[in-house]
Amino acid sequence: MKKFWLLLLLFTVSACASKNPNFYQPVALNETQQVYSDFSQNILVGNVLLPVEQAKPQITTLGKYDYQLNIDEFNRWGAAPDKLIQQVLNDDLRLIFPNAIIENKTTLRKNYKYSVWVEIQKINGRLDENAVLHASYFIKNAKGRLLKQGQFAQTLDVDGDYDAYIPAQSKLLSLLAKTIADDLVTLK
Repeated sequence: MKKFWLLLLLFTVSACASKNPNFYQPVALNETQQVYSDFSQNILVGNVLLPVEQAKPQITTLGKYDYQLNIDEFNRWGAAPDKLIQQVLNDDLRLIFPNAIIENKTTLRKNYKYSVWVEIQKINGRLDENAVLHASYFIKNAKGRLLKQGQFAQTLDVDGDYDAYIPAQSKLLSLLAKTIADDLVTLK
């Protein structure tokens, strides 16, 4: 019986000593080099599609080789990664288009002129090395007709751990939003 209590005590102490996870989220940048004040259309931002390995709550980075994935149990996204990315794109587009109405896709019928859909092929990188974002985007009119599509691929250097990696990913999402915005204004 003493062994049982000793094992129970040992498990309790080890459970209390386990590391608490850190939670992160990408954020919109509070700066933009280009503002389109005269653009005042309603824009719907659709659901963002992510690769399966990036849709997890754990932050996934590349290992030493490109075929290795590091899934970190103790460094996680603060919410569903696709929803976080969609919100960052919305916020960045609001900065670029201060007079436009930017909304997420909902089940309600909304009156919008353009919709933007993003499919991310890569959103990864290596800690203390780089952050990578490769995405395709599609701009449609209210009737669903494809008006424009584009590709985005960029890499930023990262000098540090998650506290440097997440802001670099935020910057890449901001650059993606700027690329989409530049295409939207050509449709006017």
